[in-house]
Amino acid sequence: MIEFVANSFIRPIDIKNMQHKHVEVIRGDNTYQRLSLPESKKHDYPIVAMEQTVHVYEELKADRAESEQAEPDDYVFMPEHANRDTALRRLQQQFNYLLDDLGFKTVPRGEERTIYSLRHTCIMHRLLEGDKIDVLTLARNARTSDEMIERFYASMPFSCNESKDPLKFFFGERFACAI
Repeated sequence: MIEFVANSFIRPIDIKNMQHKHVEVIRGDNTYQRLSLPESKKHDYPIVAMEQTVHVYEELKADRAESEQAEPDDYVFMPEHANRDTALRRLQQQFNYLLDDLGFKTVPRGEERTIYSLRHTCIMHRLLEGDKIDVLTLARNARTSDEMIERFYASMPFSCNESKDPLKFFFGERFACAI
């Protein structure tokens, strides 16, 4: 779930509601996923997820197929929970446990990381490494407004030496030693 979310711009509500019918792997000159998710926060644009999500999804779908949970209407994450609020709560509990265990629950500024933090990581990573992606394109792909990107992300100071790996960007340099 972490690698998928850190490379796909999705919100926790999207994680909760994503079914296999919403995911399409595109192979051509570039490989990526198109996520045609239900509307969230008044946005219904498809999301183009990074190539890194493809292998995560394909492995997850293969595992789910063994237990007959990979049909189009099956949920991608936590399909065993019919109550989708419970499914999201369980994912957050597992994520919190991992962060606590690794000592990453709190960022240096004192704020706690959540699953939503992975979305922020994806957006920041695209700003840092997105081959000069324009803010409007990024905003549409992340299902937000260009004003939000400008307000919360584009003005943030960052180092040109930041990691090109979104997970290392999220967890910091300690990540490589923690696994």
